[in-house]
Amino acid sequence: MSEAQPAPDLKWTFLPGLHGTDALFDGLRDHLPKETECEWVNLPTKGKQDYGKLSKWLDEELPRLRGQKRLLIAESFSGPLALMLASRRKDEVAGIVLAAGFCDAPMNPGIALLPLRPLFMVKPPRKALEHFLIGNDASEAEIEALKQTIQSIPSSTLSKRVRAVLEFDEGDAPQLKGLPMLILQAHNDNLIPWEAQQRLEARYPEARTHWIESPHMILQRHPKACLEKIHGFAADLIHMG
Repeated sequence: MSEAQPAPDLKWTFLPGLHGTDALFDGLRDHLPKETECEWVNLPTKGKQDYGKLSKWLDEELPRLRGQKRLLIAESFSGPLALMLASRRKDEVAGIVLAAGFCDAPMNPGIALLPLRPLFMVKPPRKALEHFLIGNDASEAEIEALKQTIQSIPSSTLSKRVRAVLEFDEGDAPQLKGLPMLILQAHNDNLIPWEAQQRLEARYPEARTHWIESPHMILQRHPKACLEKIHGFAADLIHMG
């Protein structure tokens, strides 16, 4: 990673995956550049979980920045929230990072809930977590942290969020022409198929794209590799600004 550190006038805002909490970002915190100013968003667990409702909540909750720009770093589920927030705060958002993201429903809504149902169980099976999310070579500590995080979220909330994903349409994803974007794709993603990954790249052809050998939870499994790409992207934003 370059010795040059991101300037404090660029705030990194991390938006979580389907679990909706910052509980699984410890690996990222351990490797963040020292001078980086960060904020970590935790999504509400009660009420509606559709993107319209959550994007409005996010816009109301995040403070408006003065004399400072924001870099949105969105994991999977939160990708659409970052895109929507950027469309509302064009003068504030300097760039977006989409990690294991999508621009429309990545799976057929009619069949997707059946194989994903084990993830909403009180005690989600290890095999399901490994296959869809964290990979079969994850450590015991990584798997246990994932289990505990999922079990801390009401299953009804997780189910609502999955439904929001399956109802998301490409037309709902703002095009954001001219806004710098970094897309981090996972080569071994068993949750977002290759076709959906390609649609994301086609939707944002000007984005900088990097593929990493990783399962779906790319930020958790490969924080150093992801942060190296994010750091370089952030440095370019600062030079551009």
